Amino acid sequence: MTTPMRYLVPVVLGTFSLAVTVPAQNPSLPVYQGYQPDLVNGIEDGFATDQPKIRHVFLADPSTIGVVVDAQAIPIEPMIPYKKEPGDEIRPAGVMKIGRDQRDAPRYRNVFRDGEEIGSLIGPKDEYLLPKPRLEGEPLDVAEAESPASYALRSPDDARYSSPTAPTEVFRKSLPEMKEYVRNGAEERTTRHTLFLRLPQPLEPGKRYELAFPGNAQFAKPVAFTFNDRALRTEAIHVNLLGYHPDQNEKIALLSMWLGTGGDANLSDLKEFEVVDDKSGRSVFKGPIKLRKEATPGKKTAILPATESDPADLPMSVYEVDFSAVKDPGVYRVVVPGLGSSFPFRIDDSVWQDAARYSALGFLNHRSGIELGPPHTDFKRPRAMHPADGFVVHRTDPELFFDPERFPGRTGNAFKRIQASILEDTKVPEAWGGWHDAADFDRSILPQNHPAAVHVMLDLFESNPAYFSKLNLNLPESGNAVPDIVDEALWCMELFRRLQQPDGGVPSSVESIEHPSSAPSFLETLPTAITPPTPQSNFIYAAAAAHMAYVLANSDPRLAAAYRTSALRAMEWADKNDDVPNIYERPDLRPVSEDESHAAAHLYRLTGDQKWHERFKKTLGDLYPEGLAGADRLYMENRYDSLRGLGVYALLPADKADPELQAAARKLLVAAADRQVNAIATWPMGMNPMPSHWGQRGEQPTELVVAHRLTGDQKYLDALIRTSQPSMGANPANASYTWGMGARHVRAYQIDPNRTGTPFPVGVTTYGFFPRYIWGAKSVEDNLGAAIHPAWENWPAPESIFNHRHAHATEYAIGILARYLHSRGYLAQAFGSPETQPDPPMAAGQ
Repeated sequence: MTTPMRYLVPVVLGTFSLAVTVPAQNPSLPVYQGYQPDLVNGIEDGFATDQPKIRHVFLADPSTIGVVVDAQAIPIEPMIPYKKEPGDEIRPAGVMKIGRDQRDAPRYRNVFRDGEEIGSLIGPKDEYLLPKPRLEGEPLDVAEAESPASYALRSPDDARYSSPTAPTEVFRKSLPEMKEYVRNGAEERTTRHTLFLRLPQPLEPGKRYELAFPGNAQFAKPVAFTFNDRALRTEAIHVNLLGYHPDQNEKIALLSMWLGTGGDANLSDLKEFEVVDDKSGRSVFKGPIKLRKEATPGKKTAILPATESDPADLPMSVYEVDFSAVKDPGVYRVVVPGLGSSFPFRIDDSVWQDAARYSALGFLNHRSGIELGPPHTDFKRPRAMHPADGFVVHRTDPELFFDPERFPGRTGNAFKRIQASILEDTKVPEAWGGWHDAADFDRSILPQNHPAAVHVMLDLFESNPAYFSKLNLNLPESGNAVPDIVDEALWCMELFRRLQQPDGGVPSSVESIEHPSSAPSFLETLPTAITPPTPQSNFIYAAAAAHMAYVLANSDPRLAAAYRTSALRAMEWADKNDDVPNIYERPDLRPVSEDESHAAAHLYRLTGDQKWHERFKKTLGDLYPEGLAGADRLYMENRYDSLRGLGVYALLPADKADPELQAAARKLLVAAADRQVNAIATWPMGMNPMPSHWGQRGEQPTELVVAHRLTGDQKYLDALIRTSQPSMGANPANASYTWGMGARHVRAYQIDPNRTGTPFPVGVTTYGFFPRYIWGAKSVEDNLGAAIHPAWENWPAPESIFNHRHAHATEYAIGILARYLHSRGYLAQAFGSPETQPDPPMAAGQ
């Protein structure tokens, strides 16, 4: 293994010091997860800044070798102290027009030295330089790589390959690995290729092989390996990389392989699998391989979901291996004789509890207004966006923000509205805290609906107060009277309670005038403001505040009373200001009346006041004039967050509810959950049949959780487990969507670790795979260009994961973190006990 040269530069930020690593590749960007140099001689670590590098050699099927190749690299160096040199020229870029006087404000300040751009300035005093990314290395010569004459396989043990033998065919699939703006605003990307060499005869376990590259100067050195099918990892076996609980009904791994231009791999002759102890290799279980769904040859994904043929169809067959009978705790691997081994996984009592704590850690690692680091997390970051450090948040002028001539209807995004209406002579010192959203630094009721995550945390607590009262999330607040999961929810809610205006209005968000500049959160200098309240933002806040008041009643009655009052004031403001435009409303996805309905349901539960009961019924009539059958229809048309108010009502004590209405709500929710159960059982990779608004098909646990709470039926837990598997590694990329969970994980785009050179924050969970018809599909597809091969329409949706900085596929937000926490947290309380807790998952690999 080669290690890039590094040297340390101390970066002092007030009292906080970081030792950033330069000029080596940022350690938040691992090269290849799953490297096996002990089994394959000649593969290379390090970044492909020269010739393409071979990362792994494996069997895709018994007669096909897969060769993973990385071509080119973009060394994203972290920020360093800026030392101005004579002749340095500072040029503004991305200039915006700000405020009433429309003054110029640059989004970036780029440094040119000797006529060449060398990076961007960071910090309030331009004290740091972010070096400009650069593309290095040779692209793969695909014509050479796809030629059978470029390869020769020989073996000193296998007589069939005693002489160098070329493959009969070579197939390829390629996908973008890294993308950055490297020159004149243009994007460049690196590529990870998998080359598939179809052999005349299958490889034989226990035999030694050498793969040479005659005439190919890009791969000068051969790779050699012993085909040990009990240890050499194959990418065709997909397991839950964290593991399985001994008592869950179903423990299943999947088997599939798509060869890109070669179509479906030939796995049909493989009949049996084993589960082996990871350390000793001892077999503990054997079973048959079963076909789950046969391939649909040539299956293509449409650009519009309405024109999509059955989205459950895939261009490769999917098989399952069922080892549900294995219950003894341990670390295991699935082995398919003649093919290879899976990544290791655990079977133990703490698996789901650990999964929940990983997901919860993602929220802690997104807290604004607090310093992050040990002992609560290994992610080190100075306090960000706090008034005590000089960070200023301004007000906006509602008249300009809602100006109907400048921004008719819903046109004009929030950034343009803030740029026009920001009042730079004002200060809002209460505007600190909350969670940063994704790679951005906004904290948002609207448009991002961070209170949705608050509801998830509070719903989890209510599902099992005894469990969640004891669950230690290792927070700064741990040990106080409030359960940890409620304390995390409070970090969001306290920001907006502080911001509530004297008249009861709650601002929609704390937002910069544009997406972040080059700076990390704690050095961001873009003007930032609170956006004005709307009735919709107040309904959303009131629902969360009422929920918080209800949950806090026992642990902190004083704070519960404060939230009760705050919720009522927010509703009063919404009623008095119904002429304020709901600029974020999407009637086709979630009308404002749905948020009003949700708030009314929570206020009725909290207060017992019949006026809220009647308000809830009225909103249902507004939403569903044809009755709850209409709710069912609209649910199937896929709203963002449908049925939330009905879920609150369905779980009310019977003596508090209208019997007929509650029975109808429960019937509707159980029917919705049953549809998911039936569809999840038939989908080949546990994908959720109800895509989200971006087309994402990961966990959507709300109805499954509510149905289980209503009925106690085990089938809802079983469906929740099955639909959780892809996000935890049982997918064709063999990568969990949560950073730090398992041996391989998808890396989302996050600014802070990129800029500081510190390890990426554990617990960040991406949306995961997307079908081709995601939001922005055409523009994304055009952007990918030749970096993806075959064309995106040919790719299986579960394999559409582009690992680095490709919007949407590695996008994430507070809302998606909440979904995963909901699934994993509910399974944790169903299977776990917080009495015995291992060390918290602070760092990757734990």
